[in-house]
Amino acid sequence: MQAALTIIDNIYSFGTIIHRNEKTFFAEAMRFLPILIFCLAHASLSLAQDRVLLAGFLKNQLNEEPVANVHVMNITDSLASISSLEGAFKIPVHLGDSLVFTSIGFHSKALIVTEKELNADYVEVKLSQRQYQLGVVEVNPFGTKDQFRKKFMELEVDDGSIKIVGVQGPSKERRTIPITEDADEIKKAKHLFKSPASFLYGNFSKDAKMRQKLHRLEAEKAKNQYNNKKFNEDVVHRITQYEGAQLIEFMDYCNFSESQIYRYSDYELTVAILNKQKAFERISQGSSTN
Repeated sequence: MQAALTIIDNIYSFGTIIHRNEKTFFAEAMRFLPILIFCLAHASLSLAQDRVLLAGFLKNQLNEEPVANVHVMNITDSLASISSLEGAFKIPVHLGDSLVFTSIGFHSKALIVTEKELNADYVEVKLSQRQYQLGVVEVNPFGTKDQFRKKFMELEVDDGSIKIVGVQGPSKERRTIPITEDADEIKKAKHLFKSPASFLYGNFSKDAKMRQKLHRLEAEKAKNQYNNKKFNEDVVHRITQYEGAQLIEFMDYCNFSESQIYRYSDYELTVAILNKQKAFERISQGSSTN
């Protein structure tokens, strides 16, 4: 290596004669070129011969079991390897190189290559396990509050409804119109992301507004028809056995709103009528006594 540096210095010194005789400079340089190439090749070969393939095994310091998938890095020469399932590894090293071993669940470990490692058939590296301090975990069978609320709302509960002759319960699928013509539905922000064009049409188009108004009137008409089938003289008569003027007076006394009748299930409406009947009879008995 020193000889190569000496030759380079000599070639550089020839540069001082370029201004006098350029041909002489290149002629002298070409005389030393083969020697320079030989010296550089010999130096590179010597460096390559100094590097050896270090073999070893990685073990758990606690139980002597092999540790797989450990990252083995030669940070001096920027080389890396990974240990096998048996904990074995191989990596090129020079004397004095720094090795680092890292793996999840273990503390990192460093090793400087000495003559001992170079002369050994293999090296044994033991890694100590890392202890992780975890916070307190509360096990809740219901999950988070939001998860519990969602599960609760999705429960299918028997409402205990009963059938009344001549009364048909409300359909679960009441939507029979496009979303753009449903004034309440199209206002929801989710439609702005799912279908921006439908959202803009349903909220700002005059044509959509007219269609929404028409559907609203039709819905109110259908609701009234549904309520009339659900709460009428025949239904109340079958429940209370009232007739004539007493029946009309009792129905006026009930004073159920349209939304109450529509919202009540058949069972809930029947219970509400029976409760009203008890109160109505107490009032009637009190009036008779007076």
